[in-house]
Amino acid sequence: MLAERTLAFAAQAPGLQTLKALGSSLLTLVETVGATRFACLYLRREQGELVIDRSISNLPRLWQELYLERGYDATDPVFQGVARGGAYGYWNELTGSMVMNKAGREVMGAAREFDMHDGFTKRIMLDTGGMAVMMVAGLELVRHPRTRAALRMAFDVFANEGARMLKIPGEGASEGEPSAKRGLSKTQLRVLLMRSEGLSNKQVAQSLGRHEKTVECHVTEILRRLDARNMIDAIRIATRLKLIL
Repeated sequence: MLAERTLAFAAQAPGLQTLKALGSSLLTLVETVGATRFACLYLRREQGELVIDRSISNLPRLWQELYLERGYDATDPVFQGVARGGAYGYWNELTGSMVMNKAGREVMGAAREFDMHDGFTKRIMLDTGGMAVMMVAGLELVRHPRTRAALRMAFDVFANEGARMLKIPGEGASEGEPSAKRGLSKTQLRVLLMRSEGLSNKQVAQSLGRHEKTVECHVTEILRRLDARNMIDAIRIATRLKLIL
């Protein structure tokens, strides 16, 4: 069920027109794993330091003001660890190996006062260049490998679609530029479409009357041709390129 909801979010996100709609769509997904807060922080380098340029979030205004006024971005152990080291995971995992100083303990304590006792954070390298750090938080998050995978995929989709809406300048070629590798066969398009509708490889194989191994080969080729990291990524790219609707 969580995988299907994540696929649905990934397929829907490229068609959304506003940040409010994007945030609402994400919140519908992450509420199922116990999260009530989210934030996506877009970073830029300033005199060699990573600073927050823009953000999308539903965090309380009081928390945002406190975070900026007290310079928590410089002392937040989770934010700094993820932004600089690229780690990802639940907050207790990320801070478990750290020696927390007074400032770090203050940040985490203040977060708990705003119902952010538990959280999951990940760094995202944007498709067009640049970097974002994203998190969801709540009183208690569901701990399961499927939850971890779903959050990682959803974060990647959200951060890139948010960057598109905010028109954050990127580096390198746009994802919308034509590529010889993006020409999918009719069968591959059918497989991609059925996967975007939440069907598993086995269900796709049954629907097409093919062996499951054949469908797996099609999936591998779809990922290669779209330069996609996983099927969630492939669906997002294909939707943006209007290969599927």
